Amino acid sequence: MNDDLERDGFVLISELRPQSTTMEAASALGKVLDIRSLLPKTRIPTVQTLRPRDASSVADNQYSDIHGLGAFPLHTDLAHWTIPPRYFVLRCINPAEDVCTLALPWAAVTPALGSIDMRKAVFGARKKRAGCSGLVRAMSRQAGQDIRRWDSMFLKPLNQQARDLDQLLRDAKWVRSATRIPLRRPGDMILVDNWRILHGRDPVPPDSKRRLLERAYFSELNI
Repeated sequence: MNDDLERDGFVLISELRPQSTTMEAASALGKVLDIRSLLPKTRIPTVQTLRPRDASSVADNQYSDIHGLGAFPLHTDLAHWTIPPRYFVLRCINPAEDVCTLALPWAAVTPALGSIDMRKAVFGARKKRAGCSGLVRAMSRQAGQDIRRWDSMFLKPLNQQARDLDQLLRDAKWVRSATRIPLRRPGDMILVDNWRILHGRDPVPPDSKRRLLERAYFSELNI
């Protein structure tokens, strides 16, 4: 499992403890980031429920606000944080076989960067939130590891390097190049390296609104 994660930046884990809670299953992989305690004012639970919803039925400022049942664009989770969580897991509770999670390694983008220096691309959070940074760079370092980030919804480009990167990543070819990962059975999980992988979601057909995932972030892994 660790070899696959190191090579690909993500790994599909089939039917891990399907009768357990997501918190219990995730805790078998590492130390779950306790967001509820870390940022109590946000009211974000430590394990989040991800259910397809029509845009008009969503009150909070989330991806469903804008995209509803449409495709979710490729992005970095919590890209507006000073240091986004390194890893997260998406766990299937109720599957929908015609809806996949998309995964694209930053390494696939690198040859197209040209003169864009991600270290000089500066973004700001579109809306100030607890836990977010005022300014972030598309590429930074933490404990000797590169952090790459992008999110068209939560980050706004503030200089030319950032605008160039933003325009590049909006090209539909990246979605076509992404790996489509189905979660077909309860307990199936995708473990993602959030610093190396951009991820998104297929559009959701009306008869697949039953799809239900849960998500948890990690402060460290023990696999």
